[in-house]
Amino acid sequence: MENYATLTLDELSQLEAEQVLVLTVNNRHARRVLSELLTGLDDARRVMAVPDIVPLSGWLARLADQLAFLPESGQAMRTVDGFGTQWLWQQVIDEAEAEHALLDAAQAARLAAEADRLMDDWRIQVKPDAATPDYQRFDAWRTRYRALLADRDLDDGNLSYLRIIESLEQGLLPLSFSTLVLAGFNELSPRLSYLLSCLAQQGVQLRVLARAGQPATAILRVAAQDLDDEWRLAARWAAEQLASDPEGRYAIVAARLEADVVLAHRYLRTALGGQMPYNVAVARPLADWPMVRAALAWLRVMATQVQRKAFTPADLGAALLAGGCVAARDEKAARAAIDAFWRQRAVVSVPAAAFQGLLEKYASQLAQAWLSVVAALEGHAAPAEADTWVQRFRVLLEALGFPGQGALDSHAYQVMEAFDRVLDQMARLAFVTGPLRFSAAVSLLAKLARETPFQPERDPAARLDVLGFLESEGGRWDGVWVLGLTDEVMPAAPRPNPFIPLAALREAGAPRATPERELHWAHTLYASLLECAPQVWLSHALHEGERELRPSPCIAEVPLVVMPQGGQVHTQLVARQECTEAAAAGVAVASLQASAAGRPPLPVGQAALEYVVDEQGPPLKNGAVTRGGIGVIDTQARNPLWAFVKYRLGAKVLSGYADLFDQNARGLLLHRAAEIIWRLLPGQQALKARHEQGSLGILIEEAVAQAADEFLEDYGPTLRALETARAESLLHDWLMVELARTPFRVHDIEQEYTWTHGLLSLSLRLDRVDALDEAGGGTASDEPNDDTLFSQSSYSLFGDETVADATVPNGYTAPEVPSGADQKLVVIDYKTGAGKIDPKSDWMRERPVGLQLPFYASVLAQENSPVGALVLLKLHARGIEAKGLQDVECGLDGVAALSDWSAFSDYTWERLMCEWRATIQKLAEEFSAGAAHNRSLRPDDLRYCDVQPFLRLNEEYPSA
Repeated sequence: MENYATLTLDELSQLEAEQVLVLTVNNRHARRVLSELLTGLDDARRVMAVPDIVPLSGWLARLADQLAFLPESGQAMRTVDGFGTQWLWQQVIDEAEAEHALLDAAQAARLAAEADRLMDDWRIQVKPDAATPDYQRFDAWRTRYRALLADRDLDDGNLSYLRIIESLEQGLLPLSFSTLVLAGFNELSPRLSYLLSCLAQQGVQLRVLARAGQPATAILRVAAQDLDDEWRLAARWAAEQLASDPEGRYAIVAARLEADVVLAHRYLRTALGGQMPYNVAVARPLADWPMVRAALAWLRVMATQVQRKAFTPADLGAALLAGGCVAARDEKAARAAIDAFWRQRAVVSVPAAAFQGLLEKYASQLAQAWLSVVAALEGHAAPAEADTWVQRFRVLLEALGFPGQGALDSHAYQVMEAFDRVLDQMARLAFVTGPLRFSAAVSLLAKLARETPFQPERDPAARLDVLGFLESEGGRWDGVWVLGLTDEVMPAAPRPNPFIPLAALREAGAPRATPERELHWAHTLYASLLECAPQVWLSHALHEGERELRPSPCIAEVPLVVMPQGGQVHTQLVARQECTEAAAAGVAVASLQASAAGRPPLPVGQAALEYVVDEQGPPLKNGAVTRGGIGVIDTQARNPLWAFVKYRLGAKVLSGYADLFDQNARGLLLHRAAEIIWRLLPGQQALKARHEQGSLGILIEEAVAQAADEFLEDYGPTLRALETARAESLLHDWLMVELARTPFRVHDIEQEYTWTHGLLSLSLRLDRVDALDEAGGGTASDEPNDDTLFSQSSYSLFGDETVADATVPNGYTAPEVPSGADQKLVVIDYKTGAGKIDPKSDWMRERPVGLQLPFYASVLAQENSPVGALVLLKLHARGIEAKGLQDVECGLDGVAALSDWSAFSDYTWERLMCEWRATIQKLAEEFSAGAAHNRSLRPDDLRYCDVQPFLRLNEEYPSA
């Protein structure tokens, strides 16, 4: 770069525009140069001839188009774009490695394409003795890839670049400019340098556009406690700057903007009061934008329709919720209701006729449009080239009513334009992909949309830009805050291409390959950042979680300065010399935490925002009975606001879609089979009799078969056989454990109880309750255990806990309540998951959770039949496991005595029951009174919270 003379913007504007080509490093820099040129317009000069300003990639594409009209250039018939290049690389790699499975062939293709271009850009030569196994494999792929291009008469961008240089060497390409100006380049690769030398030999004058920036006159370095603190301070700094100078232009430059974009929006909206516009320069994949997401979702549904398969609720739900169809706004609620219906009913598949029927019932306009789509699919389903599929997709989406009703706003219009360009790009891939089926064509379009970044045009009214490092290069603002400057970012860790030997990369001086190159890039970038504005704030976090962070060596020598205590980040900057003098005088480094804790500054003309702590809801009213299970008390113990939102406001997360292989089906199968077995076996004596007779296996098989008919109806024969065999083996192992227990008889099975406390009515269902009996209860009978089938019972609160209104269903008799000191109850709750089941930490805490068994033992159990053990029984193929508490020996290993738990070591069983009863009563009264404070004892309490957005858990517990 030092070999070329420089010129300023003013000098560039004076040149004859028709004879000038401005070559920029990227599109963004091209727009910036044009914008800076136009700032020279004023009353004295209202019109300006603008030179051709184009990024390097765009200019090379132009030259490649020109070569197509020069037969002697050797240009191939077609040139594939970047997406097509990776497609062909992956095809070559898949064929070459057919016998050696790769973990990620797509990633290998991307790295191979990058290595191919890197080898030519930097003229990398790999000596035979330096070749690594990865390079040898890449070299073999490269040979195959070049042969494939030649066989199909194709060029990629890399080969096209080589042909352009060859044509310039031979003077075949006519040039329309006499001066070429380079803008935004920090360095030139050997190949680009050689191309420029070819231009110079043809008489082209080469110049470098001088940077418009001037070194910052004032700099501050700020050390924030963590990343949140750093963004909070940067946002408040921006708010102060804009409030004091509404016409100024400011920027926040972030090292990890893509990862921190949610954090950035949160603190900027708070600091700016939601009134001032700002731009965040982060492009999202086009597939993530609503209109494109809707189009892709509907095309996937159409692909299933073509295959004449049943739809999955997940695919249909994605399309219905995305909209982008006829009556998108008017029938929005109806489409959502259909989706919710499938979720609530745990529907696994939806036949085409059932889908059409639901549409006709709830969304008549969409039903008619879908009939039109189905009719159009009849003639548009055969395999075809990509360009044909693009035409079909346009017809099908139009029949559906895409993009929906109503006018498009600016962003949606830009998204539609970008989607249209992606469709055109897909059409140009016809000669690369060959014939495709419907589903493959949809997958190709989806992949293109995922790999196409899109960002709406910058809001011209915004005075604040939030950018990444690369986007900030060459920019100019009135003030800049640069955050994230740790030694992990500047310099960054090298990332050499794994297919090229490191020695060859180092010798060629290739970018991103060595620590020296990363350090050079860091110094270059840092110098550029200091030229972005007269005022520059540099910040870094001290911690990330439990990790300590260090400042970048580029900024380590910049002194930390005294910051004021209080609510605002003062904007009075200290010049470099003053910072040094202050540091020499021993000025202490002040913490910014106090600043971050204050109120944000108010934008001009905005009223103060009031903050209200709202932790108390209205109490339950007479006549408005709140019903729910024991989950009400358990949730109140975990987080009162969660309980209020879920049980008082009726809000909860929408259920997920049913999955054929959902573990819940396996759990339901085991629960139902266990229920059937114990309804046929009155107790351990009957179990022993079955075992001795050799008929226990038959009983298990029949119970599992009956349960499978209920819960595995959507399973295929093979999978069903596997699941039933697993269940039979597991149940047999479990029943062998039951045989070795203390004698018992079954007291209750799947019994539901209701407890009423004031206006609060709670229900509880227990898997099983045993009655311990030294004599061993029950008889060897295959008849149903009639005396265990309670109807729903009602109990009074804490006082006389006697059964009230116990009715008996037809065909059954009421049970005899066991009595006597040796008649203790064992309450059992089955757990079929693979997780830990030990309730020790849950039951010993101040506000206990996992309250199903303690609730029964302390509140519902009858005084003449007290509970003697609380057991969580894990039924899993990895082993049968029991955990819990016991006052009497229940015969299950793993169930602890009170003395085994430190918190209860000096307790009696009666004292524990009394404390649990008091705690449950307190929690019930809290809920009834409307207590709704958003506090939890530990983050794990909220792991399965189903109202997370309402609780804003990302702010309270980032790990939850």
